[in-house]
Amino acid sequence: MNPRHSACVACGGPLSYFGSRDSYDYHRCRGCHTIQLWPLPTQAELAAAYARDYAQAEHISSDPDLCIRTSRPYYRAVLDAIRSHAGTHGVRVGEVGAGWGGLAALVLEAGIDYEGVEPSREMAGYCAYRGLPVSTGDIAALRGGPFTALALVNVFEHLVNYDAWFARARAVLADGGIIVTAQPTAPFACFTRQVARLGRKNKPLPQIHQEFCPPWHIVFFSFEGMRWLADRYGFDLIDLRRTPQGRGAGLTGAIQTALEYT
Repeated sequence: MNPRHSACVACGGPLSYFGSRDSYDYHRCRGCHTIQLWPLPTQAELAAAYARDYAQAEHISSDPDLCIRTSRPYYRAVLDAIRSHAGTHGVRVGEVGAGWGGLAALVLEAGIDYEGVEPSREMAGYCAYRGLPVSTGDIAALRGGPFTALALVNVFEHLVNYDAWFARARAVLADGGIIVTAQPTAPFACFTRQVARLGRKNKPLPQIHQEFCPPWHIVFFSFEGMRWLADRYGFDLIDLRRTPQGRGAGLTGAIQTALEYT
C-alpha cells in the first residue's frame, strides 16, 4: 500500500477512522478535519468506472431533465461567482465534469464562450446530442484555452490525482484565471452522519442525497483543507460562499427549501 495514502490529502496530517459505506472506509484528518476514502482509489480505477457505468450508478439521476432541473440553483450560483470575479466580457469558461449539460446551457445562454469535458461517455453523448460543446474525457481533454474560469459543479469531491489536475489547470487557465467549484464539505458530511446515525457509531454512513457515495465521492474537504490545497498548488482562496440548495421532488425538495432559509 502506498504510504502517502495513509495521510490527509490536504494537509498531510494523520487520519482516524470515520465510518464505512458499501465496503469502503472513510477516514478523517485529525489536523484539518478533511474526510476522505482510505485507501484512495487510483486514477485508472476511477476512469474505468466512469466510462463503464457512472451514468447509471444511481449517484446522479439517470433522467437528464430531472437532474438539470433539481441542480439549477447550483449552476446559477457558479455562474454568479464567475461573473463576480471575472465579469462577462471576453470570458471563456471551461467546465470539468459537465454531466448532462445543465451549466453548459446556462453559460451559453448568458453569451459566454464555453467548452466542457465529461468522463461519462453516455453523458457526454447526450450533451453532444443537445448541440453543447462537451467532449468525453477529464481536464486533460480541454483544448480551447486559455480559459478565464474553470468551473466544477459537485465534481471536486470526485478528484484524486491533485498533482496532475492542478498542473493541467494552470496550463489551460489564462493569467489571473480562476477556479470556481461548488462541492459538499467536511462539516456537512459530519452533520449528515450525526443526524442519520442517531449516535449509533456501528451504523453505516448514510447515503442521504448521495452524500457518502463511494467510490465516486472521494474527499470532503474542510475549509482549512481547501486553503492548504490551494496554497500547495499556488492558488489563493479568494471567496467562500454557502451553496444554495437543490430542488428535489417531494419531501426532499421541501427540506432543501427549508434549509436554504435557515
